[in-house]
Amino acid sequence: MKKFTAQLTPASAVIAQSIDWLWDGWLPRGKLTLLAGAGGSGKTTLSLGLAAILSSGKNWPNETTSNGPGNIFIWSAEDDMADTLKPRLMAAGAEHNRIFFISGRRNELGELQPFNPARDFSLLNERAGQIGGVSMLIVDPIVALIAGDMHRANDVRSALQQLVDFATHWKCAILGITHLSKGSQQSSPADRVIGSQAFSALARTVLIAAQQEGTGSRILVRAKSNIGPDHGGITYSVEEVKVANGISATRVRWGEFVTGAARELLTEFEQSEDSQQRSELQGAVEFIQMALANGPVSTNKLKTDASAAGLAWGTVRRARGKLGIAVTKSSMEGGWFWSLPPEGAQD
Repeated sequence: MKKFTAQLTPASAVIAQSIDWLWDGWLPRGKLTLLAGAGGSGKTTLSLGLAAILSSGKNWPNETTSNGPGNIFIWSAEDDMADTLKPRLMAAGAEHNRIFFISGRRNELGELQPFNPARDFSLLNERAGQIGGVSMLIVDPIVALIAGDMHRANDVRSALQQLVDFATHWKCAILGITHLSKGSQQSSPADRVIGSQAFSALARTVLIAAQQEGTGSRILVRAKSNIGPDHGGITYSVEEVKVANGISATRVRWGEFVTGAARELLTEFEQSEDSQQRSELQGAVEFIQMALANGPVSTNKLKTDASAAGLAWGTVRRARGKLGIAVTKSSMEGGWFWSLPPEGAQD
């Protein structure tokens, strides 16, 4: 019987490399990223918005280049291609010939059968080669890859290894969509991902989307990263637009980047309000209405004025969501400005 030996690679033989980012600090190439959130946070719309940016070669929300256009694979078990996914891609301005839905598998007779990612994932390698490679793969939900028990670490690691191998081979970003565990607000943000902790352990980056109760304001935060920043977030809202006659769809409207630890930012968006908080929120609403009455005002000036008025910046941000405030950049290098929505557009 042939005896196995361990392979040792001396550090001197390893060439150091920098992390290859698809979106710097947010989506790494060749690695797994999780996007988790509660229902209503707009996870699918978020992921399709990112796919649209990459497919068209536009800039990411922080104005950094996407180095696109690139090809994207999408597998979704929860949304219909024709009445949900395609309209949302249209709303986001996607380049449709760069985006491919994984809609089934064909047998040796040419018959179309359902695609089961837990069983058929290896078939994607051939198709990726035929179209010249893939830059992003979206799996919604990622738990569909688990043939065993999603709460057992060994089952999760075994199932996700093929995903990690695919990412490494094609140098593509894997974005796995998942949910948060119920009643987990007091846990560490990365530990709130549903299922075994192996999901978060295998992912190099974990992003969490949250919605502010009673408003349309949402936030995407970096809850964990082994290879980059693990703090800060970006605000966003989800708006409905007409994309064709009789067809409406949702798309992401990006807001401003915010600083802070993931737990702090999520707590700010998810906490319920008592009477004192409601009073503080109303004061912040009135502050914003007065500050913006004569036109747009920069975020930096609003922060200074809010501090002078004794208002917490987190409360001011919650009031912004309640009022439907538009947050835009004056230019690519310029700062962020707040402005009141048109009459009748407020929540």
